[in-house]
Amino acid sequence: MKRIIYVAGVNRKHLAEQASSVPYWLLSATLLRKYPSWLEPYMRHRTVIWDPGTFTEDCISYQGYRTYLDRHAKSRHVYMQYDEIGDPEVTAWYLKDMRRRGYNPVPILQPGGDVRLLQGDGLVFIGGTVRMQDDERMRYLDNLLLQPIRAKVHLLGMMKHEWFAPYLAAVQGDNTSWIPRSKWNRRKTPEQWMQEYGEQWVPYQPREMMQMSLF
Repeated sequence: MKRIIYVAGVNRKHLAEQASSVPYWLLSATLLRKYPSWLEPYMRHRTVIWDPGTFTEDCISYQGYRTYLDRHAKSRHVYMQYDEIGDPEVTAWYLKDMRRRGYNPVPILQPGGDVRLLQGDGLVFIGGTVRMQDDERMRYLDNLLLQPIRAKVHLLGMMKHEWFAPYLAAVQGDNTSWIPRSKWNRRKTPEQWMQEYGEQWVPYQPREMMQMSLF
């Protein structure tokens, strides 16, 4: 099954150049708060998702995010709702308020949030899983996605195939692992990293088959 892994973390011109071969970018309004002129040429013929970047220290404000979208998001771009990490009730309020103001953001489902979002049409971002232990993440995603749902989902911060293979609804993810922050990131060149982004074929493996393969 085809999945799309978005390049995340582009906030400098040299990073944009390194990631230019992949036409799917997830961009942070916080990291690009002062919208740089060099970014505009890279936005052409590219599929873009805007993220408020509320996981970042000194993140953009709610009003600032709306203003940012008004100024810089193109009509063809997708953008997430504003959210509050660790507070599903406030996150739900932001979604309702953005819609009331005429915006059409993609909702973010955080642990403890309203799982009824998964019964709607369209796309839902699933957040809050990056810092989970693997077994905890597996149980959480199994509970959400191994049941009949209508929505398609984007797993925020996820790119490894094993986190997509058991879930037919998991069609998108993103990751910043390609950015050379340490020796671990530099074990591959940017060109090699980019081969792991964009359209990926991930064979469907039901959970039972994956568990059997571990023994």
